[in-house]
Amino acid sequence: MKLKEPGCGLPTLEKFFIITFLVPSVKFVFTWESSLKCFNKEVKKIETIVRHIQKDNLQKRVLIDRIFGIEDNSRDFSVNMVLEHLVIVGNGMIDLIQTLSNEEEFTQEITIAGVKPHANSTDTLEVFLTLVETYNAFIKSLPKRKSIMTKKHPWFVEFNNLEWSAFMFIHTWVHRRQIESIRSILKA
Repeated sequence: MKLKEPGCGLPTLEKFFIITFLVPSVKFVFTWESSLKCFNKEVKKIETIVRHIQKDNLQKRVLIDRIFGIEDNSRDFSVNMVLEHLVIVGNGMIDLIQTLSNEEEFTQEITIAGVKPHANSTDTLEVFLTLVETYNAFIKSLPKRKSIMTKKHPWFVEFNNLEWSAFMFIHTWVHRRQIESIRSILKA
């Protein structure tokens, strides 16, 4: 089975739902503190799941059914590939939020293809947990004001620094569900 190219996006109705209902809700519901709290809950779930998967299964690529928020191209990942993707996005998110918080333009192009995993290495959980520590320290030390400057998500709309921090939680939630789907197939 051939998967679509990276960046092809989400189904039209799903994207419409996200832009029309989910994004506006996020803008009014989440604070810096609630976004970080929800993000850390997802991280704990991911860590628990991954620690209960046999090490030799963490690098096995598994084709899952498409789930909410996952484009077709991302359905054929290993657990370690999902974690690597979360690290790539997390490091980029720190740079992005910092730049917007400084009321500077984030000139780097954000592409879906640019955040795809490529290594499928063995120590990815530890790398992910280190990134989580860095992200937590960064957000806790950041002045808590909404930036005027924004940056567009490749599929959605313009987000300010606070909205990107809420997106960090939502993105982690989506990929935690992907890891659960991979685990289910590995168990079968």
